[in-house]
Amino acid sequence: MFVAASLSFILAAAPNVQGGEKPILNARDQKSLADKLKKYLAAEIAYDNAEGRAREKAGKTRRKAKEQFTDAWENAEKKGEVLGSMADLRAIYHNCFTPRKPKHGKGKLYPQSLGAGSDLKWGIYVPKKYREKSPWPVIVSLPDGNAGTWSKPADHFKQTWEGSSMMDSHVVHIPVIPQGLELDPIPDYSRDGAEKDEDSRNRTVLGTLGFVLNNYNIERDQVFLDCGREACGYGVRLASLFPDRFAGVILRDPVEVDKIRLGALSNLPILMLKTAENAGRVDALKQRMETAAPGMVTVLDAKGAAPHLDSAAEILAWMGEQRRVMAPSKVVLEPNHDRFKKAYWVNIHVAESLLTTTGEDQPRLQVEADREQNRITVEAKSVERFELLLNDDLVDLSKEFTVVVNGKAVQETRRRSFRDMHNRMVTRNDWGYLFPVRYVTTVPKDAEATGADKAPK
Repeated sequence: MFVAASLSFILAAAPNVQGGEKPILNARDQKSLADKLKKYLAAEIAYDNAEGRAREKAGKTRRKAKEQFTDAWENAEKKGEVLGSMADLRAIYHNCFTPRKPKHGKGKLYPQSLGAGSDLKWGIYVPKKYREKSPWPVIVSLPDGNAGTWSKPADHFKQTWEGSSMMDSHVVHIPVIPQGLELDPIPDYSRDGAEKDEDSRNRTVLGTLGFVLNNYNIERDQVFLDCGREACGYGVRLASLFPDRFAGVILRDPVEVDKIRLGALSNLPILMLKTAENAGRVDALKQRMETAAPGMVTVLDAKGAAPHLDSAAEILAWMGEQRRVMAPSKVVLEPNHDRFKKAYWVNIHVAESLLTTTGEDQPRLQVEADREQNRITVEAKSVERFELLLNDDLVDLSKEFTVVVNGKAVQETRRRSFRDMHNRMVTRNDWGYLFPVRYVTTVPKDAEATGADKAPK
């Protein structure tokens, strides 16, 4: 299926150019390809959803749209390898999905659900000026709680955002948290039921967000996680599992998360609201985050009563400065769950379990790309096998590149694959997820290679 809502891919803005590279195609050719790609993807989705004779008709439309896009792509490739030009790829793929028109009004919060028999519910706000043609930023706003009793979306929206300038600029998605389900307590996965409760938390937030991403035109580089009282600990935990889904995280009442490893947040901006009551917690968490994720934390003195509607303008100003970078040069993976071990362009395949390791023996992977040297350096701990998804933001794939794993270097070449890149992008439902090369390797048994094996400096 072309589009589905599942945890594995539930979760980029106008194309941004990294490394200063110049496009191969002119703006007209980029737009022509982008238009044909959008029609092709829409035809694929229509075909997947059609039945009977309608499916036969949809199949003809799909074949024609695919042929038109393929012909245009082949013509573009005569001017150079488009797969090697990230400026062109971003321009072609940005905003490539065709969203539906909302089945509700605009300018106020509306209750939504997946229909009869589903326990997934949420509130959705879209601005009056919302149009399907252009992508909009979204705020995933987790409501205030008190020992498992949660604010209703309408009440939370009124207390957090209503009346602010956000109402003209952002879509807001507020999941309905099941009453009695606490978010902040850190699961003890050695206990029965802990895994099920965490799956329920993640499904409530990401499952409902998946519907929003599939049905509204949402800017993939501007998805913000906004956490209310008794949801901030969970927000940090969720962000550590899926850091590449968000452009930033807002913590309105931070709590201690001493058992959560924070290395995966090294590319994710965090905004913490500070009050007289939570000052100690804010200062302690900031100190921990500055060690694990230097330069990513901003502290704002909160205004007014919690959840601080009076701070909306300053929060919006901070959000306006943030955009997700899908291919940061350095990625750190410090898993907080044995099932979720990937972020950005790095994926741990096989590692020691968190249930059987402690402290410095727990799995950790640090990967850094140096495009100038065309080198990728990997430091692995308690990891046996991992995967790198590569594009020309990270290394020049038209040349031989070096991969150094725990001091041992190998020289590599890889062919870019349009099909693999395209399928990954579609499966994830994320037009910023553009990686034409997949590289999988095993961590060498010896911790350090001999001098002859090391990559030249």
